[in-house]
Amino acid sequence: MSVRIELGYYANLFEVLVPAQEIQVMVCKRANYPSLRELREEIKKSRKEIFVYAPEGSDIIYGYGNGMEWLFDKDFNLETINFYDKPKLTSRMIIEGVIKKARQIGLSPRKTKQNKDICQILDENKGRWKFYNPEKAKITSDNQVRVFIGYDLRVIFLRDPLEDRLNFGLIVDITYFLRDMNDNPLNYRAITSRFDRNTLREVRQIQKDFIPTGINREVSRQRLIEDIIPFVEQLGEIELPCGLKVKVVSNPCRIILGDEDEAVHQLLQPFILRTKKISAF
Repeated sequence: MSVRIELGYYANLFEVLVPAQEIQVMVCKRANYPSLRELREEIKKSRKEIFVYAPEGSDIIYGYGNGMEWLFDKDFNLETINFYDKPKLTSRMIIEGVIKKARQIGLSPRKTKQNKDICQILDENKGRWKFYNPEKAKITSDNQVRVFIGYDLRVIFLRDPLEDRLNFGLIVDITYFLRDMNDNPLNYRAITSRFDRNTLREVRQIQKDFIPTGINREVSRQRLIEDIIPFVEQLGEIELPCGLKVKVVSNPCRIILGDEDEAVHQLLQPFILRTKKISAF
């Protein structure tokens, strides 16, 4: 890992450098397609790499990607937009670009009961996506449980009050997928009832929640350094569906608090990771 983490507060939030650039997309009235399922099925059958997305509360559907001209025959028109004027659309493109890059480095999406595509999953989970590496599992010493490390991803945009501009960021949370040796999903209760409490404790150690002497009070910092940052470094540069390449900065966002910033601290608390020996700034 090349990133050096100094003492302080950090959020598991990584800036995405998006240029203030205009691009062309296809647009259509949402009323023409109250449900996007049928349109997406048609796109899939046509074997076109086209994304269609309607932000929550918007009366516009956006279409983009290679071959988006195909949408002319579906009541779409060409329009020029700026990334910073349509932050929900930009955020969607970023997560779609991250998904493409994550697949290229060997990660697979979390399995679902139904055969759902990327767009369906993102719509249902409000832009969140979960990945794991199916080839890398740690197995408990009794050969009963396989533990897969996963990443829970989402994109947000925040306004910088000093520069009066939007910043886009990728939030990376660590999650774990538990399977038995027959690839059946497990949870803590099932592990305890089917196997042994020592098996569950070993699972928690693999997840870094526990260390041999008890609770791991450095778990957030450890996951940040050992798991999250190396994953973001692998992402590096991603390509958005519109063809533009953007960079994901591998340094986590640092939180600097002043005397009147307690409200900001509370807002970011779910994303804050503290390094050892917190220092004041």
